[in-house]
Amino acid sequence: MSLYRRVARSKKGMSTVFGGLFFVILILMGFNVMLWGFVQWDAYNRVIANMSQRDQQAISENIVPVNATCNASCKAGSGTLSIWVNNLGGSSVTINTVYLFNVNGTGICQPAPCIASPASGSGNIAAGSVNYPIQVNNIAIGSYSYHIILASSRGRLFSLFYPWRFNSLTINQNGGGNFVTNIGPLAIYFDTKSFNYTQGSQTVSQSAFCMPAGTSVILYLRIANTATDSNVTLLTQTGMQAQAYGVNGFGQFSHAWIEASNTINPTTNFPYVYPSATDYVLQPAGANGPGPSSFAIVKIGATSPGASGSVSFGNSDVSWITFIGLYYYYKGQVQGQTIPFMDFVTNAPNCLQ
Repeated sequence: MSLYRRVARSKKGMSTVFGGLFFVILILMGFNVMLWGFVQWDAYNRVIANMSQRDQQAISENIVPVNATCNASCKAGSGTLSIWVNNLGGSSVTINTVYLFNVNGTGICQPAPCIASPASGSGNIAAGSVNYPIQVNNIAIGSYSYHIILASSRGRLFSLFYPWRFNSLTINQNGGGNFVTNIGPLAIYFDTKSFNYTQGSQTVSQSAFCMPAGTSVILYLRIANTATDSNVTLLTQTGMQAQAYGVNGFGQFSHAWIEASNTINPTTNFPYVYPSATDYVLQPAGANGPGPSSFAIVKIGATSPGASGSVSFGNSDVSWITFIGLYYYYKGQVQGQTIPFMDFVTNAPNCLQ
């Protein structure tokens, strides 16, 4: 009791105690605020990192349609529409939704598209998959033509047409092929009529799969815009690198860049410099695929971007593998893609051995 009285009478002692407690409480509150701020900042950084990783994964998705097939039962609605694709990206891709736009103007799936989900498991495409079938069941698509859009779980869209307009498995009766590879909005042809060259003062090109060694040439490359929503404009940095098999040191590489469309041969060639020149503006494809204005014959031979010139391949009787670097403007954005293309031999006219 006497202790209580002494404490009650000692106002100075009580104020010191309460002041100390209040100071400790302030410190703890400040620490809690700082800790809360650190936790929120860490959570924010994790969200940003996850979003960046998701964006990178989405950008890395590279699904290339190969074909679309549908038999009679499929057209009647009891079979399966198979959409064959290659996954050339570095990660697996999940296709969640398939949109079918009828481009004939009559029948189903127009003006609003038919929306379907891939059959169980068929929308999961592992990295490196080749000729993988995405299957869509129970849509009676009839005999109409369709623009098909595949939507991935990361928000990327990949498009193709049914019936498939590019058949890489057939060669025309007249000797010209229809071999083609699709990269983004561009289709690149590589048959004997679409990959050509001229030398000297030639005005008519010939197949570039068999070329002379050490002779200056201009290469011709046929491409098309398969996108239906925007022009594709080739830029000055578009070029090609060719590497000789089994060759070391000097002469193992040859490089060339895009030239103006009025280039004809090594003696008549002109530089292509965007934006002062817009030779290669490929118009969007129509409902039935690329039209005449969607195609271009790209001339390649410049010694550097924006220059003129011609290219030569110095080693005789050597096989070369080419890498085409297409740099273009599409839907307001600049894009660049490298295409492992085709082989040719420098031993003209004796390339058949």
